[in-house]
Amino acid sequence: MDLCIVNARALLNRLVLALVAIVVWCGMSATASAAPIPVAEDGEGIKVGQRSTFHPGFALVTGVDSNVFYAAPEEGPQASAFISPTAWAGIGNRQVRDGLLMSPPERSARLADYSIRAVMNFRQYLARNDNILRQSRISGGATMRLAILPGRRFEIDLDEDFYRYAQPSNFDAGADFNFNRIDHQGMLRFIGRPGGGRVSLSGGFRNELLRFQNVDEEDIFRGNRTVNGAVTEVKWRFLPKSSLFLNYSFMWTFYLDCCQEIGSGRNEDNFHHRITGGFRGQLLRKLALDATVGWGLGWYRDDINGPNFNSFIGHLGLDYYPTLRTNIHVSGYRDFQDSLLGNYFVDNGGRVSAKHQWRWRMYTSLGVGVAGRRYAGLPTSQEDTDIDEYLGNGAAAFRRQDTLFLLNAKIEQPVKRVWSFGLQYDLSVVSTNFVTFFVQQPADTSRPFDVAGFNKHVVMLLAAVRI
Repeated sequence: MDLCIVNARALLNRLVLALVAIVVWCGMSATASAAPIPVAEDGEGIKVGQRSTFHPGFALVTGVDSNVFYAAPEEGPQASAFISPTAWAGIGNRQVRDGLLMSPPERSARLADYSIRAVMNFRQYLARNDNILRQSRISGGATMRLAILPGRRFEIDLDEDFYRYAQPSNFDAGADFNFNRIDHQGMLRFIGRPGGGRVSLSGGFRNELLRFQNVDEEDIFRGNRTVNGAVTEVKWRFLPKSSLFLNYSFMWTFYLDCCQEIGSGRNEDNFHHRITGGFRGQLLRKLALDATVGWGLGWYRDDINGPNFNSFIGHLGLDYYPTLRTNIHVSGYRDFQDSLLGNYFVDNGGRVSAKHQWRWRMYTSLGVGVAGRRYAGLPTSQEDTDIDEYLGNGAAAFRRQDTLFLLNAKIEQPVKRVWSFGLQYDLSVVSTNFVTFFVQQPADTSRPFDVAGFNKHVVMLLAAVRI
């Protein structure tokens, strides 16, 4: 279809309806690699004080993206080479693994355990297409993990992730239609350990913010939201490295620029409840288990058409450490999340990954993830008058079914003390037969439609100076 004859209103709606697949992919890609922005592994670092270490670094990344605009195969994906200078710095006295500060639960003389990292990246596309060139933008942000009085009878934890992401749209369109956004996630938690410290009681507050920066595009602003909530947990550490826990969390999602009248628009304010329990810790000397099972409730009280979520959720993960430099991870999960498209989506998936550091200091990693995703409560034509109909699995019930496949492979070789060279490959696939048709406007020669799903390959070469 000739994009020149599609009016702006229809194009915006097509962009927003496909937005959720891209935003969700960014969230899943964080589990497929160490960070959303490519960086090198830390070196020896510079000692700061008695316990802290400072890790600066700079890398020049070059690569090829096979599908800049996340287009479906029938929409003509466009490839482009790119160059991406990246700088980062981190300081701390503890490492962070899978987003968690590796602070021992036992009491020590330390007043605080912490890790602070910042990264900045500029991606410059190298292409003749003007729209691709205009997607060149800055991304960056910072993360902080802080534990005050770690292991004491009363502990305070503060976690913060704040990023600005620059991301092309899912159409060959100018930068005004892209998905640049601010993403903030923070949590303040208080932990009490009465008695000998084997039992801990914690409670905290969580706050999140998602805000798109396309100031002139009202439809994209429909995804702006804030999330506030609370989390509490009771944990019994019956062995030095093993514990049983019971957790409850509540999250209230409020959309800032959407649908002030009940029954209008595609985004609904909601309440999410989760109650889970299980086991975390070491089973054998080289085997660790994370087993969680529970129930989730998503209540969309203002949606006169869409469903609520009310079902079981859970996670089962095994980590095997055959050597001190090797980790093999296998996991499966079922969970639900608030969606920018409709009400919510449910994921049933699994992941397998392996990491190894060789004797000559080479780092290698490989990860594969597969998930079946079901969206529920898609907007009806009464809620969004630009939508004509849906086609695909579940369309009659205002549902959408996708299959997501993610693969990440990385090789990195340090050279002497400061140099490091790496090669990384990322594959992301969203497979679905879902198609959205929009109401035909007078300026259109045919009925506008959006084909969901895409295949995306990204190959990157990294040359870094880091300490």
